[in-house]
Amino acid sequence: MFKLSQETIAIVSVGATLAAIIVATAAILFTQNSNIRADIQAMRAEARADRAESQAAREAIRDEGRAERESLRAENRADREAWQAEMRALREDAGTDREAVSRLSGIVEQMRTAGR
Repeated sequence: MFKLSQETIAIVSVGATLAAIIVATAAILFTQNSNIRADIQAMRAEARADRAESQAAREAIRDEGRAERESLRAENRADREAWQAEMRALREDAGTDREAVSRLSGIVEQMRTAGR
């Protein structure tokens, strides 16, 4: 069998130690990498949830705005229709008043001519 010198044994021992350190470091880095990936995935999931929540809030605000706008439109439409009806009634009253004034003018004219 071979007879190894102390220097060879020391070199092999240092090499084995370095290999063990490299393997241990790789394992630690792999674990840290896995933890970092898990953290990133958790952050992404949280960001997605936040985005979905924000989108739902925006949609609720939009829906509320639409409902408010429709309510205002309906109110404006009702006000306009009421105003138009009032204007029609005033026009009809004005027409009636014109007829009455015309009749009165006719009566007054007849009284003037009759008195002469």
